[in-house]
Amino acid sequence: MFPVSENYISKVVNLIINDLNITEGRYSLMKFEAIAQNYFGVIVPVVITGKRKENEVSLDIVLKVAPTDERFRVSGALTQFFAKEIYVYSTILRKYQEFQNDMPLVMQYIMPKCYYISKEYCNEVISMQNMCKDGYQPYTQNMFLDIDHVKVALISLAKFHALSFIMREWDPKLYEETKSICLPLSNKTNKRFMDILLDRLHKVTGIFEHSSYDLILENMRNNCAYLVESVACSVKQMCICHGDIWKENILFKYVDNKPIGACLIDYQTVRMASPAFDILFLITTSTHNELRRKYYQELLDTYYQTFIGVLNEANLDSHTLYSREMFEEDLKIVAPGCFIVANTALWLSNGLQQEGHVRSKHILTTDEEKEVATNKYKSVIKNILDDFICYGYLSL
Repeated sequence: MFPVSENYISKVVNLIINDLNITEGRYSLMKFEAIAQNYFGVIVPVVITGKRKENEVSLDIVLKVAPTDERFRVSGALTQFFAKEIYVYSTILRKYQEFQNDMPLVMQYIMPKCYYISKEYCNEVISMQNMCKDGYQPYTQNMFLDIDHVKVALISLAKFHALSFIMREWDPKLYEETKSICLPLSNKTNKRFMDILLDRLHKVTGIFEHSSYDLILENMRNNCAYLVESVACSVKQMCICHGDIWKENILFKYVDNKPIGACLIDYQTVRMASPAFDILFLITTSTHNELRRKYYQELLDTYYQTFIGVLNEANLDSHTLYSREMFEEDLKIVAPGCFIVANTALWLSNGLQQEGHVRSKHILTTDEEKEVATNKYKSVIKNILDDFICYGYLSL
């Protein structure tokens, strides 16, 4: 991950202090070696204290900082990611907050407050509310979510999607602008990532060579671009989707150790797609096959009931906009493309991507570690393929 100096962080924080009209401003941050990192930015938690109009203020914020060294910008991907996320925080989420101001709290989508944004090339920064200080935490107990956590996550995702449909009806001009910025994934919009998807399909095909899944995987490999692009161009309905919604991009709030709410984070891959893609991607990447086989329909019900509930609050007809029948049909359409993208994410999260700009966080140093990781990944992929066949989304 790219380096960011403490002097640079100090400069950014002072810009935020001035922008927020805080006098006698001071700040403190965690020890630099303890600062969290993600694949496409450095995350820096900061506490700002001072005065505003003679009142004492204390803000717990998180800085998401882009690389300042142009050597990290060769591919252009980081620049695109930060431009996308800046648009989400500065425009989409602010509009969503306006839409839901009069909705009951239980129906509102939880989102961090955004305090400051810099769009300057090689100096991009997003300063947002530190949701961890409000009781939201990452799920770290297991590789997969349990039933309570995935239900809470789907409820939050349903609200996010419903607000997109509300934007389309209430502010069509902004919706059209968003469509032109949050483009669907395709060879035209992101050839480099599409090449990565195809490469990971080659790898999984090699692992399952001479198995009963040969024809399924060969079909995906031969039609990769078409299947991924079908997630947007062949579906019954599209909306503004998260694009990378799995457990690592969700924070949970608890009461008595039980999850009661979820906050979605990392909006760098927001794009137009079927709502069914986000839902299937979350369930596929973040739950164990035993949970899916027991609760799959219940999870779909949880999502859809929340979705129509939010639309009802906006006096919109869910059956006309996105009926349950449309939703179920879209799940079948997006499944192959969802598998292709999920395969790439799971290859990365299981530690198998040891080279390139985006690498697995855990470095595998021995042949034994690599064999264990490969077998774990193979088991996860096999279970997903079996489940998709069971749902009728794929056929042997």
